[in-house]
Amino acid sequence: MDQSFLNQVYFKPQAGQVPQNQAALAQTLMGLYKAGKLSLDIVLLLLRFSKLILNPDDISPIFKGGSFRNHKSFQLALRSLHADPATSELIRSRYLAPAPYDLAQLLTLPENSLGHVYARHMQNYKLDVVFYPPLEDTQDDDIAYLRKRARQTHDVHHVVLGFPAIDSGEMAISAFYLSQNNIPLSALLIGFGFLTAILRSPERIEELMDAIMLGWRRGKECPVFLGLKWEDYFSLPIDQVRAELNLPIEPKWIR
Repeated sequence: MDQSFLNQVYFKPQAGQVPQNQAALAQTLMGLYKAGKLSLDIVLLLLRFSKLILNPDDISPIFKGGSFRNHKSFQLALRSLHADPATSELIRSRYLAPAPYDLAQLLTLPENSLGHVYARHMQNYKLDVVFYPPLEDTQDDDIAYLRKRARQTHDVHHVVLGFPAIDSGEMAISAFYLSQNNIPLSALLIGFGFLTAILRSPERIEELMDAIMLGWRRGKECPVFLGLKWEDYFSLPIDQVRAELNLPIEPKWIR
């Protein structure tokens, strides 16, 4: 197995080495690729996501899904997003917030406003507004735009839905995105989340299933979140925002 290929997949191996168990997995998947059983983009994706099982705290593989962009599952998701007029218009216009959200400025808004609650959420979970690694996209197509917009608004979605920024909350929001628009990476995150739970904490399966069911149900009840200009909602009371989006004003988490 060529080391440069493994470094491309695992893109920060300690001391320039890929752990043996990951290298063995790479050998197996590459064997399937050479036998014509798997395409190279799927091999790359599976290898990258395998890091989540070995180290769930390293979320970098989530942002390396570009090689999967031409798969039919992404095209299905794009059709779903374009079928919603508001989302299709944002995609067409390439609408993005002009700059990263200013938490200090948002904290000057009324305490019950969406913007203020979002800023507190970011502080409470010690989240950086711009913590994502640079995208590897070199083309300005619909998928590249949607990845940028999803990065800007993901934690706003957490706040409005009442899903905490913890592992089960990420499972719930992945089910939400899958329910709304067939987002393929969300399905993969759910699958790897279950696999990680089975290997590391099988007693949590029911908890994670409850989170997934809640996220799926919410996704069917709400407008398409990727089609909303969330910046227009920041100054509004969060209760009003939730009511307008057909969400419980005081969402209850699963536990």
